[in-house]
Amino acid sequence: MDGLEGRVVVVAGGGGGTGRATARLLGASGARVVVGDIDVDRAEEVAAAIRAGGGEAVAVAFDMGDPASSAALIGTAVERYGRLDGLHNVAGNPAAHRHDGDVVSTPDGTWDLQLRSHLLAYAATCRTAIPLMLDGGGGSIVNTSSNAARGAGTTRIAYQAAKAGVETLTRHVAATWGKRGVRCNALSYGVVLTDNARAQLSPAFLAAALAQTWSPRLGEPDDVAGLAALLLSDAGAWINGQVIDVNGGMLLTG
Repeated sequence: MDGLEGRVVVVAGGGGGTGRATARLLGASGARVVVGDIDVDRAEEVAAAIRAGGGEAVAVAFDMGDPASSAALIGTAVERYGRLDGLHNVAGNPAAHRHDGDVVSTPDGTWDLQLRSHLLAYAATCRTAIPLMLDGGGGSIVNTSSNAARGAGTTRIAYQAAKAGVETLTRHVAATWGKRGVRCNALSYGVVLTDNARAQLSPAFLAAALAQTWSPRLGEPDDVAGLAALLLSDAGAWINGQVIDVNGGMLLTG
């Protein structure tokens, strides 16, 4: 991917799944990558793979539920490399889905966990990153949303609301700081077969998802990584405030 040479990019949630695929592509494209993950050993595996390929990368322990951890992750980029050019918010918390049903049955604690994990964590990294990007002349933020934000789902209402909030956050950042060189876009996923998805989603769910997709297969992490890298690069310089579906043409039916 052109337009990434020498860029400093934080991947918040880069130890696995689409975050891992994106971090490795960024590293292979010449970016200096800060890989944050709650599983720091996995983050180090990704950073080590980037370094083995001739790139620059460092791993950082990152807890998306802790605003201080978010600030420390972003701060590491500046301490290590002197600047911040990009931020990819991709971390998620599968445990937050356990009791997330409809609006009548979902307990307050699940609402709190989903919003904290899948919306407020992204706001926390943006809060720290944006001033640093402004100091450096601009930058690019890529958030992670889900087709669930706009689907007519009968379950996971708290997660749907959180991801709808991410899309609003994305437009807010673009509208507020776009004129000063900070771009912000979101990728709205369909079903992507990460390790977590393969472990947690039933064959029946995957079959139903494939039946609603205008492609012969479901997504793989590399399908997302290329677009994330483009948005973080010079090639995406005129893309701002967009929520882009990456779903193989999945039909958003109820």
